[in-house]
Amino acid sequence: MTERFPGTALAGAVRPWLAPLSLGGLCLVLASVASAEPARLPARPPLAATFARACTIALPETQPLFAGKEAEAADEDENSSDDDSDDADDDDADDDEAPPERGLILPGSGTCLSITGTVSAGLQRDSFKVSRNGPPAPPATTSFPTSAAFRIATSHQLASGLVVGSAFGFTLNSPINGVGETTVDEATILIGPWTFGLDTSRFSFWTGDDFIFSTRAPSRTVGLIALELPLTASWTATLSLEDTALGNGSATSTTSGAPAPPSLTSLGPGRSFPDGVARLVYESGAWTVHGALALREAPSGAARPGRAGILGATYESELFGATSSLTAQVAAGIDAAPYIGSQLDGRLVNRVLFGTDPTRGFSALVSTKREWTDEIATNAFISRYWLEVPLAGQAKGEIRIDRVAANIVWTPVEGFKAGIETSIAWAKIAIAGRDIQAGLAGRQISTQLFLERSF
Repeated sequence: MTERFPGTALAGAVRPWLAPLSLGGLCLVLASVASAEPARLPARPPLAATFARACTIALPETQPLFAGKEAEAADEDENSSDDDSDDADDDDADDDEAPPERGLILPGSGTCLSITGTVSAGLQRDSFKVSRNGPPAPPATTSFPTSAAFRIATSHQLASGLVVGSAFGFTLNSPINGVGETTVDEATILIGPWTFGLDTSRFSFWTGDDFIFSTRAPSRTVGLIALELPLTASWTATLSLEDTALGNGSATSTTSGAPAPPSLTSLGPGRSFPDGVARLVYESGAWTVHGALALREAPSGAARPGRAGILGATYESELFGATSSLTAQVAAGIDAAPYIGSQLDGRLVNRVLFGTDPTRGFSALVSTKREWTDEIATNAFISRYWLEVPLAGQAKGEIRIDRVAANIVWTPVEGFKAGIETSIAWAKIAIAGRDIQAGLAGRQISTQLFLERSF
């Protein structure tokens, strides 16, 4: 019979001779493996370095300078209260605190990065009426304003516990009459309690964030070096050196290519030093109180430096089953016009005055907010801005601006809101020898439907 697998017999004959060789070879291989160093596998990256992790932007925390007595009083209150009341207080505190700014720790880095933004669009109708002696009023217009604001923030805690951070924010506004704006709202570096760069003036209090007209106006940005000092758990002091010439005037660009008009915030001849601002803030319970003083270098021909002061307060409470808040502020200044009024007032005045003009005046504002439900809220404010311009060799000039605004906002989900807002502004500008642009003086009524998405 023919063998089906001819190699099988040969293998069976040779296998007894190969067995000793195979056993010896196996022993040699095992001996060499035992004597050699173990093979190193490629290092596996840690899980934290492979995937991005969630984080929150950490703000510098400085121990209050005079916290001893308040800390002891707080400990006694905690010991005297029961667990149920403590839990309720904690819940209330959590509700009052603003949500943290969330971000990601990127692979291979210990820095928390957060990118946020707001995009808004609307339909706006403006109508004007001017006095008989003024320039002709522009026709009523309908526009579709859009804006997009972005902010990039970082935070890194060193091994020593010192927090180092940075922030950069800018706003893009749609062109109006062929002119668009790009404004740098923030460009700061934070090292512990210190802040360096472009940021909102520490003198300011009411910002008008609940009103769409205010949020679309360039913020009152200044170049500053600021030191924040917590005095107690409720009191915080801030000292800053500020330069208004590094703020909105220099950080704003237009798409038209036209030269920027003379800026009220420029230092001007004979001004070479930044302004000094001292602020004191009290925050406790339903109250927030803000007081600040500003000193400016004396303008040319003035014997005293420019100075301004502000006092503002916000009270928030439950009223008839709904959360309500009331804000009021009063500011006054001599040769310090950039520090009084809202950013809307400052934007108008900045187009009329020069940095060397002597000024004296005041501003006052009252604003209210009421959250009727979790989705519906209303806001309203009324303000007055008055400035006297005593130019040499002529009658005193005057600028007066009165504003009333109100809106209703619908927030069905977090990060999205829609609403309608109406404002009326009366502006009187009487300065001899100055060309007043059409639409600045007189009455302006603006109504806007808006949509806003935050992320």
